[in-house]
Amino acid sequence: MHENKYLLVACCALILFAITVRHTKIREAIQTHSLGSVVQTQKKPVTIDENILIKDQPADASTAVVPTATILTTPPVEKKPAPYISAESYIVANLETGEVYISHNNSQIFPIASVSKLYTALVVQHLMDSDKEITITQPMLDAYGDAGHLVLDEKFTSEELLYPLLMESSNDAEEAYAQSFGYQDFMEEMNGFAKEIGLENTSFKDASGLNPRNTSNADDLFILSRYLYGHEKDILKISKTVEYDIATTSDHGGHHFVNINPYAPYSSFVGGKTGRTDEAKESMISLFKQEVSGTTYPIAIILLRSEFGQREIDTEKLLGKFVEVIQKR
Repeated sequence: MHENKYLLVACCALILFAITVRHTKIREAIQTHSLGSVVQTQKKPVTIDENILIKDQPADASTAVVPTATILTTPPVEKKPAPYISAESYIVANLETGEVYISHNNSQIFPIASVSKLYTALVVQHLMDSDKEITITQPMLDAYGDAGHLVLDEKFTSEELLYPLLMESSNDAEEAYAQSFGYQDFMEEMNGFAKEIGLENTSFKDASGLNPRNTSNADDLFILSRYLYGHEKDILKISKTVEYDIATTSDHGGHHFVNINPYAPYSSFVGGKTGRTDEAKESMISLFKQEVSGTTYPIAIILLRSEFGQREIDTEKLLGKFVEVIQKR
């Protein structure tokens, strides 16, 4: 009886042990399966090769190369600001084809100051023989300034007076032309001939440009420039002469004229004229033969109302812009 009881207890214990062992294995299997799933879903950590970002650092810290972000990013493109032009009106155009490369307010009318004298010289060539004799009188010398240093009772030919007129912007020389012809008649000729050559927006009240009602626009002054370039190269040649001497004769003393145009010495400069008054500020007509990429371009750069002391700077900025325009083609 007792033996059967012990046998029953032993069997129950054996069965309980077996159940425990099986349960443990099942739990381990479940855990192993679950962990395996987690591992499989995890992403492998990314390893960054530092050699892509920076170069190896030298052992000596004093010579170490500091890494920069430009290795990883595209550096920003530096935009150059457009050059500031002080002139209120300007034009850059081809003297042969008429093509306009650059312009601003080119139809707006402004006082033009002594740029007028370039046109005065054209009218003189149109009206007077080159050997016409002109005697200097006191009213002629009463004009503003003493450029040209003409002397009372001296006698010059019409051609000789073009040098102080265009090189030194002599108001005395201008007055000599206008008064010797008859001032009112001369002004009528100036305005009439202007319309003949197509200067529709140009008006002259004197031959010097001192009068603020001597007005024009950049478009008309380009027409004048093209006319001079095509028909009156002698006027342009005088306007670019650096120095000129008139020898002493029985009619006048010796004179040495020096061009006040800063571009006169430049080989690329074809001719032109400067101007300056309070109302007009600074004006300028400059004709160049500018070479770009092996091709020579005959161009006019015309400025009206540049700030004082800025007309040459404006001209050179516009010349640079012209070169850029051509190079982009």
